[in-house]
Amino acid sequence: MPYVRVTGRAIVNLHSANAEGAVGNYMALSKMYIVRRTGNLERPYEVTEDIVISGNMIKHWHAIKTIERLVKDGHEDDLCELCRRFVMFRTTLPENDEANIIQRCAIEDLHGFLQAIREERAVRRESIIKFAFMLPIEELRAEYTAITHNRVVVTKSGYVPSREEARELFKAERAMEIFKREYASGVYGFACTMDLAYVGVPLANPIIEENGKFKPNIVIDKNKRKCRAKTTVLALADILTGRFGAASSRATPIMRTTELICAVSKQPIPNLIHGFYMDYAEESSKVLSASLKSGLVEDLKVFVCGDKPVKALSTKELPIEAMSSPMDALAEVARVVEEWLE
Repeated sequence: MPYVRVTGRAIVNLHSANAEGAVGNYMALSKMYIVRRTGNLERPYEVTEDIVISGNMIKHWHAIKTIERLVKDGHEDDLCELCRRFVMFRTTLPENDEANIIQRCAIEDLHGFLQAIREERAVRRESIIKFAFMLPIEELRAEYTAITHNRVVVTKSGYVPSREEARELFKAERAMEIFKREYASGVYGFACTMDLAYVGVPLANPIIEENGKFKPNIVIDKNKRKCRAKTTVLALADILTGRFGAASSRATPIMRTTELICAVSKQPIPNLIHGFYMDYAEESSKVLSASLKSGLVEDLKVFVCGDKPVKALSTKELPIEAMSSPMDALAEVARVVEEWLE
């Protein structure tokens, strides 16, 4: 019954992952106020505005990459028609029961849904995959500026048409369109949780009684359950290599994940500390150590990448494995999840 917790840091250069909509010909990035510790006893905190990447954005792309992997492995029949088309909207499956919906679609199972097509009731499922915002790390703000882009059309003769010709030939108000878009670079912290024990289990009725004994209410077969759980872990590989974001066709984030901590437990486990904090690795180590010592967690495996987190977690009596790359760590997490899933 695996539970997965992930935290870490990545260098992200020249991204335009979240935008707030255009004002005139200017496209601004999403910004939010963040509390940082200053180290100053008289004024220990400061609130600053910085460039953020929303958990909603990351979650959307994780769902897309999960779909792509399921299709690649021949599991198209485990997806509803909308999810096969990457339309993660309110589900239109004509069912009035959570169990029936998650049986029919892996994404509705993993990423949750709201079904509101019936007047008499709405059926919903909370996502068992959760992403925090990606934030510029506590000790270093991101920097951003706008770049000017230009779109130009030409006639068959090769010259730039006048406004009148542009209207006639291209149904456009002008032949040259100048616009500005903001891009940012920074070191970002990230975090996510995956309660994979609930794959194929209705959250509205997770435990049932059978012959006087209680057991998980698993409504899909074992092989399908293992496939969904393993695939959702492996889809993180795309996220941690920059496969996300708005304007990714011309501004794919130039990303390198430098630090990663992945904890897998058979028992429910607290969240690890977000990679935003300068001491996230040391504090995550304390969380894991306390969970083991208290008996909150009994079966635990931790896969770590990066000098700082390896050093921080090696000082405690933790079952860690130092990995050579984030992709190796995720592959091991996927293997353990598949092995531990009942």
